[in-house]
Amino acid sequence: MSALPFLGQSQQSLVTVLLRHRKGLTVDELSQLLSISRNAVNQHLSSLANNGLIQSALSSSTGGRPSKIYSLSPSGLELFQRRYSFIAKLLISWVDKNLGENELQACLQSLGEQMAGEFESRVAKHISAADQVREVAAIMCELGYDASVKEHPGNDSEIIVNNCIFYQLAEEHQGICELDKSFLMTLLKTEIQHKDCIVRKGDYCCFAVGGQSG
Repeated sequence: MSALPFLGQSQQSLVTVLLRHRKGLTVDELSQLLSISRNAVNQHLSSLANNGLIQSALSSSTGGRPSKIYSLSPSGLELFQRRYSFIAKLLISWVDKNLGENELQACLQSLGEQMAGEFESRVAKHISAADQVREVAAIMCELGYDASVKEHPGNDSEIIVNNCIFYQLAEEHQGICELDKSFLMTLLKTEIQHKDCIVRKGDYCCFAVGGQSG
């Protein structure tokens, strides 16, 4: 979900103007385009900068004193909702239709492994299996999952996820869960049993680490 609505109206207008002027604008230019004072612009810029949503640089103009220009940071660009799910749905449907279910599963498994590759070094820093599982749950939370760890006697554990970030996709292609399994197996270097699934009407998704719990 886009975070844009959580900004005030003036800040929404400011970041929208910067989106439409990707090379950046000065305070004076922003003041004119938004019809607000320079002081108000500076206050909004300061607040947005503190949240990492904008960045500034000196202009490279040749005449006179360089001016500071402001533009959206990568985090600022992420304020604007994108239709990733729509594109992903089309891609998965195309693979399923043209290449078949086996190829789709192989594709999802490969994607899960690639996702995990971005975080393997973080997990490897932890020596104990329990700490590795907790680190993986933290990584999942960063990716948009509501994940936590449920520990059992004998060092068995489960990762409990209360949402599915691929829910609409998974409703049509339940094999999408293979991506989550592959992601977890690659990070934890062990078997993963997908015991419960939200898409299959479970209360949550449950991934047993090592396939032993329960």
